[in-house]
Amino acid sequence: MNVLAINVGNSRTAAGWFSKGKIRRSARSETASPVILEAVANDEVPDGIVIGSVAPQRNKAWAQLVKKVFPKVPVLWMDPKLDFGIGVDLKRPDQTGHDRFADAVAAAELCGAPCIACDFGTATTFNLVLPKRGFAGGVIAPGYGMWFDALARAAQLPKLKPGGIKLQTGRNTEEAMRLSARWGYRGMVTEILWQLGKACGKKEPCICATGGFAKQILADAGLKIPVFPDLALHGLPQRIAEGEVAAAALLVGAKLATALIIASAMAG
Repeated sequence: MNVLAINVGNSRTAAGWFSKGKIRRSARSETASPVILEAVANDEVPDGIVIGSVAPQRNKAWAQLVKKVFPKVPVLWMDPKLDFGIGVDLKRPDQTGHDRFADAVAAAELCGAPCIACDFGTATTFNLVLPKRGFAGGVIAPGYGMWFDALARAAQLPKLKPGGIKLQTGRNTEEAMRLSARWGYRGMVTEILWQLGKACGKKEPCICATGGFAKQILADAGLKIPVFPDLALHGLPQRIAEGEVAAAALLVGAKLATALIIASAMAG
């Protein structure tokens, strides 16, 4: 069984190809281009396609592209009402981003509960999974790039490419801005992890990270947290049993829905 999973993000779209319970290929693109689909398909036709999105304004373009490239392949769009394989303790699941669900499920598969999945993308999210409650929410914070964008817009300061700097004091405008990002973001991340950790009780949570800014932020903060570029993809092989049921039936079944939800949340 071959499954193509697509995650439509705010900045980039990622796609992954699954065969025999393993991740075979993955690619990313900033636009709805057939190149990304061709790169992961490698001249093969998937048995099914799943699409998760946190950018509704881009859905139409990707839906049209998928239909054009694979006109006869069934497509499943993520829905928060699907079975995620773990409990969901949220007030409004329908208002929670698909990527947050998938990050939480994948982290639980990797680490077990309690765990915290940190996703450092356009926005930064911290997603908490508890043993009895399952996905119990977390925190949504401004992304690392937003730190620099906000300074540039509100204070009429130069627009800088995101990145910290190892100095004790900023002796010009750029250095001062970069120090604020390095120290300020480190303070935010460590405090949020501390507070969410208290919700886990006596058991220390497993923490993992993903997202385009993850390595840079964690290095600046001096935090030794494992980074998984395709965090949610690691949960997929444990959720699909090869040959369990026919691919067509699997696409409309809750079990595959859960697996593909996990697959759709790639970093970015």
